[in-house]
Amino acid sequence: MTLNRDSMILYVHVGPRRYAITQGQVDHLGMLDPADAPSDGRGRPLICRELGPLLGESGGAGPGRRHAITVQLRRRSVAMLVDHIDSLGGAGPCEIHRLAPMITRRLARPWFLGVVIYEDEPLLLLDLRRIATDVVIGDV
Repeated sequence: MTLNRDSMILYVHVGPRRYAITQGQVDHLGMLDPADAPSDGRGRPLICRELGPLLGESGGAGPGRRHAITVQLRRRSVAMLVDHIDSLGGAGPCEIHRLAPMITRRLARPWFLGVVIYEDEPLLLLDLRRIATDVVIGDV
């Protein structure tokens, strides 16, 4: 599958790993200090979560400003905090390789849309909307 609409692929550093995300699933990218009790555009408290521990990475970063990926859902907005966000610099159209059903069934959570190959490195493509939904309903 090749992305057309909102096809810019970004990568995020979460601890020692990199993951891919599609810009079409992101409502806002920026810096955020979760201690400042931020609110979303509708005045509701923004739910802030470290993405690393959600993906099984140990620990989290210390206090202070962090890179944030904000996903706005119907009733709430979630900011997922990461170490660094960057573009795939001139990679052109990226092809997404779907995960095999055998692999998909073995995942603890259905948070991956597939794999993007960038500079001979496979990057798991995160389903940010699914992750944000699970955070809001308290499933994680």
